[in-house]
Amino acid sequence: MANFKGHIVGGIVAGSSVGLANYAVQVGHLPDGGTLLNDWQLLAGVLVLSVMFGLWPDVDTNSKAQDAFFGLAFVADIALIIGKQYPAAAFLGLLAMTPILGTHRGWTHKKLTMLLIPSPILIIPYLVTNHVGDTAILLYVAAVAGYFSHLLLDGLIFKWFRIKGGW
Repeated sequence: MANFKGHIVGGIVAGSSVGLANYAVQVGHLPDGGTLLNDWQLLAGVLVLSVMFGLWPDVDTNSKAQDAFFGLAFVADIALIIGKQYPAAAFLGLLAMTPILGTHRGWTHKKLTMLLIPSPILIIPYLVTNHVGDTAILLYVAAVAGYFSHLLLDGLIFKWFRIKGGW
């Protein structure tokens, strides 16, 4: 089972893989040879999401991942309140409480959860615009890739692949 640093590395590798795959796909399809990742902020978002979702399964126990997640959720909630986005702040607060509803390595460590937890990244844009754009899809894939890296390093994807004693 990987430790905090191992899951951060796993999230970085997953996010970098998503970024490189996006680059490879976009170079061949955009007439000007540009990519969706010309915007450094989007690339940073891909990496941050991958790392955060690489840590997220461990927020169900007292850990560095929990500290990082709740710290980020707190800052995001404050920003939403300052921006007078009260329904979004309330929704974030409600979602932030869900990991403590189970036991460690319970529902947060399931393969289906890996697909469902990041789904608001796709659902919210669709509800607002009736469309899911390339950016939302890219960010969803980055989140799932980060989550996948956590489950992989914990030996929950392939039983024969597990990082033992930390990493």
